[in-house]
Amino acid sequence: MIKIGIAGAFGRMGQAIAALVEQEKEMKLALALEAKGSGFAGKNICGCIVTDDLKKGSDGIDVLIDFTTPSATVENIKILAGTGKAAVIGTTGLDDNEMYEIKNAASRIPVVYASNYSVGVNVMWKIIRDAVSAMKADYDIDIVESHHRMKKDAPSGTAVTTAQVILGEKGLDYASNVVFGREGRENERPRNQLGVLAVRGGGVIGEHTVILASMADKLEVKHTSFSRDTFAAGALKAAAFIKDKKPGLYSMKDVLGI
Repeated sequence: MIKIGIAGAFGRMGQAIAALVEQEKEMKLALALEAKGSGFAGKNICGCIVTDDLKKGSDGIDVLIDFTTPSATVENIKILAGTGKAAVIGTTGLDDNEMYEIKNAASRIPVVYASNYSVGVNVMWKIIRDAVSAMKADYDIDIVESHHRMKKDAPSGTAVTTAQVILGEKGLDYASNVVFGREGRENERPRNQLGVLAVRGGGVIGEHTVILASMADKLEVKHTSFSRDTFAAGALKAAAFIKDKKPGLYSMKDVLGI
């Protein structure tokens, strides 16, 4: 039995994960964590009473799943590093200093970090690597991503990772070659330029399209998420994977073996 803790248990992702844990025979929701002052402490979610104290609550878990905010994730991972408990992190919008804290914790505990836990998205990245490898010399490449109007970070973590996959395959630097939209009169693009456009509106869960276009044809690789359950299911796969692993920073490529 894998004892799961969820940070941000009453958030949109937290509730989706809790609902799936409840359906799993080999998993149990052992900790529902919310921020101090949130007003959720003492409430019940899937039979688990919400707490705002990770230090005490971590005693009863094997893995903490964290899809919260950068500041909360950093605080949580520092606490976990002192407890020996594993972590699955899906928080996006992390800066270099925040990623450093995650990597530092991973020297002491096992951590899965991914910008997207959907199996479909991770397979998409594999397909894109193959496509870019074959087409990079002759095709212009752009990314268009769409999300709901409440999403805070732009571009999405998935779009950033997609850009890194593309540029990595081309041997190019992210900071020097990405543009976020285009405007003005002079927009003839160099081949190595990668456009990333973020669209925000309505209740879109997540949609990412990679466009590879030549003067003769165009290929689009697209992933659409219909429900947060796709991310929640991937996070539970990651929790099952990481439970007994040695300290280190792992990815969904490791979880899925791709």
